[in-house]
Amino acid sequence: MSSSSTYILNWGPHHPSTHGVLRLILELDGEKVVSCTPDVGYLHRDIEKIVEKKKFLQIIPFIDRLDYLAPSIQEHAYVMAIEKVLNIDVPIRSQYIRVIVDELTRISSHIMAIGSSTHDLGNISVLVYGFEEREKIMDIFEDITGARMHLNYYVPGGVWRDIEEKTLLKIKSFIKNIKDYINTIETLVFNSNIFILRTKDIGIITKDIAIQNGISGINIRASGINSDVRTTGYSVYNNICFQSITLNEGDCYSRIRLRYLEIQQSIQLIERCLDQIRPGPINEFIPISDSLKRGSIEKMLYAAFFSRGIELPENTRIYASAETPRGEFGIHLVTQKDKTKPYRLHFKSPSFAHIQMLGKILNGCTIPEINAILGSLDFIIGCCDR
Repeated sequence: MSSSSTYILNWGPHHPSTHGVLRLILELDGEKVVSCTPDVGYLHRDIEKIVEKKKFLQIIPFIDRLDYLAPSIQEHAYVMAIEKVLNIDVPIRSQYIRVIVDELTRISSHIMAIGSSTHDLGNISVLVYGFEEREKIMDIFEDITGARMHLNYYVPGGVWRDIEEKTLLKIKSFIKNIKDYINTIETLVFNSNIFILRTKDIGIITKDIAIQNGISGINIRASGINSDVRTTGYSVYNNICFQSITLNEGDCYSRIRLRYLEIQQSIQLIERCLDQIRPGPINEFIPISDSLKRGSIEKMLYAAFFSRGIELPENTRIYASAETPRGEFGIHLVTQKDKTKPYRLHFKSPSFAHIQMLGKILNGCTIPEINAILGSLDFIIGCCDR
């Protein structure tokens, strides 16, 4: 082989560093990447087509299974789309509950992102310690919803069930004790010379590349662009004085560092929600009751509502979005004659935009740097292959 020749290497689709079933077709000159072509579709589940046959409430469990590390926030975007169409008022208590669950989900996802990205670079300890904290969040979700991962908890008009006082105390205890884990991250990750050498000035995303590829979330805020759907004030983010965090370097180190900073911010947001939340109704649109007598008129009306399902006006076209740990997750909802099912439901995936720019940011890097870059982007293939 001459010194000027290149060769093709298939990175995946089963390589663990791809955080899912992703294939990268790499053209290499020695250990240097000359070009990269991402190839998705190995995990395709056809969810967008399946939900066209489902009623609006039946779709919620499918939403959970797109980005499986941020199920509740995706549900939030979906129910907000329906609430926009029908002008549904969400009780203030439910809005606080949604933010608490969303930010717990964000903490859980960022813990996983930091742990897996450092594991890709040879440090397994952070991932193991992170799983312990993540299990505590799963226990809280189980207390609230009965499920640990795919919650199926948000509905148009609010949530399915209230948070008990003992669960609120459990959340307060978790928020207080997780600060020890945060100190562990600082010591094992950001004070590690090996981690700094493997991530500083690696995989830089410039502002131009970020804007041209339509990326969002951490990956664009780490490049100095203030873009966060939460700043629009949906739910009660205005009430708890939310302000997005940005960094300017745009490299792998900044992206992972920003997730660490957002864990701390989410803790503060949850503390403010716990201070401000008050008793009250959780849903005034959907009849929710566990104490209806069998055969009563109320029970019959309750059953009739769910057998008929939610109805949206004909020819509805609506878009709603929420800020997941990976960026802006959007819902494009279109209806036609059938008022109880969507004619078309398209999901805007933040991970898909991050993958399509790999051809630009991997060019010129070396093989050892690929793991650092992929881990820092924190994409989820289940959200892309939908």
